[in-house]
Amino acid sequence: MSNTQYKETDENNPAAIELFKSIWKALEGDLGVAALTFPKAIYWLNGAPGAGKGTQTDVILEELGLKSQPIVMSDLLKTPEMEAIKATGQLIDDKTVIGLLFRRLTRPEYRDGVMVDGFPRTAGQVACLKLLAKKLNELHASAPEKYFAANFTMLMLYVTENESVERQLKRGREMKAAGKPVRETDIDPEKTRVRYQVFASTTLEPLQSLKGTFPYLQIDSLGGIEETADEIRKALRSR
Repeated sequence: MSNTQYKETDENNPAAIELFKSIWKALEGDLGVAALTFPKAIYWLNGAPGAGKGTQTDVILEELGLKSQPIVMSDLLKTPEMEAIKATGQLIDDKTVIGLLFRRLTRPEYRDGVMVDGFPRTAGQVACLKLLAKKLNELHASAPEKYFAANFTMLMLYVTENESVERQLKRGREMKAAGKPVRETDIDPEKTRVRYQVFASTTLEPLQSLKGTFPYLQIDSLGGIEETADEIRKALRSR
């Protein structure tokens, strides 16, 4: 038996391969092989809580010329059970997240391109993203008239821990003042900081492993809204 050690983010990691195979097999069984067509281009938007992903969404969509609405991972994960997990600042398991996302990506309204907000978030999700790219390229090679080759771009909005915490708490205060529902991680300073630290320890390093695999744009979002919007435009136009 081989003693080769694989990083969790490695697409050759046997655990990641098995996870991807089980997800893909379920999709084939539920939707049929012919329905597994993915978008022409996918832009993966990420960043720490409070980095401004939602605030800057319209700027990004306009700059990219995308007509479809973005897929926001937090909106896909809104069952009571999942909400209870998210309320603690923790993450949903990879198989559930990836399966829901891949299924959504096959919808025809995303065929010309889509932005995904909040994925990948873990090492396992990063590995499965690499495996998805490999799978899409294989499908394209077998039937280029039906399947697009993988065309992925990573967009990372950068913000410091202190700025992330302050923005989350500010959002909580504003939501509360407006009489809107507020999640605990936007009003409890300890949970707010935990949420950032989960991102830093679980998401940031795996995401950085994608540098050199797909185009990876790290964008400074420490400034104000308009300043960050300008940084986004500059980064996207420099590709």
